[in-house]
Amino acid sequence: ILKIITLADIASLANGLCGFFSIIAILQNNTILSAQLLLLAVIFDAMDGTLARLFNSGNVEHDVFGETIDSLSDMVSFGVAPAVIIYMLTGQLYILIASALIVICGILRLSRYNTISAFTDAPTTTFIGLPIPVTAFILAAFILSSYNVIILFVVMIALSILMVTDIEYPKIKEIPIIVIVLILMIMAAIPSVNLMLYKIPAYLLLILGLLYVVGIIVISVYDNRNINEKVQEFKDFNNILNKR
Repeated sequence: ILKIITLADIASLANGLCGFFSIIAILQNNTILSAQLLLLAVIFDAMDGTLARLFNSGNVEHDVFGETIDSLSDMVSFGVAPAVIIYMLTGQLYILIASALIVICGILRLSRYNTISAFTDAPTTTFIGLPIPVTAFILAAFILSSYNVIILFVVMIALSILMVTDIEYPKIKEIPIIVIVLILMIMAAIPSVNLMLYKIPAYLLLILGLLYVVGIIVISVYDNRNINEKVQEFKDFNNILNKR
């Protein structure tokens, strides 16, 4: 099996390990490190996609193998790990329910993604439903930037639901945006005795993440309203013609 592992697969495995170590960190009461490891997992997840495109072998069997590693690692780092971390931080029953929902919706989200990938050859420009790395990204930033438990609960429920909706989230291709987010994640993930050195980047990451999530919802609602208005106009026009 070692002979077929690629650089992209190594990045995926690093992603999964970050998720595993983030759980270990929270079990040792190291809240900050656990959240920082989630951000590192997001970085490795972004790397595996880039490496897979750069060094595409064209081997269909390996593509399936690589996608499986990626999905399993994503489930550990972006589904199980944040759910465990947040429950361990609070110990509240309602947070346990929200954590379970993160895991369930994460499994459903990744299963749908794999199914779509298996039957779609052409590259897509959008994700159907909120990508699970974005969920972990926002939750990690929330933890690092000091959180209110009730607000965190609401955010967890909202993110879980958004993962299994049909809302289309665009893939970010703009280099400046990618670079800014990457720099902020690295700054937030670097261990530091100075709280502000990771808190400020974490606040900015949280704002960017929420803008992405909420902004797309607003655009989607606006587009659907326009479509409904056009359909109604067409029906009204049809009715006028029929009366004549």
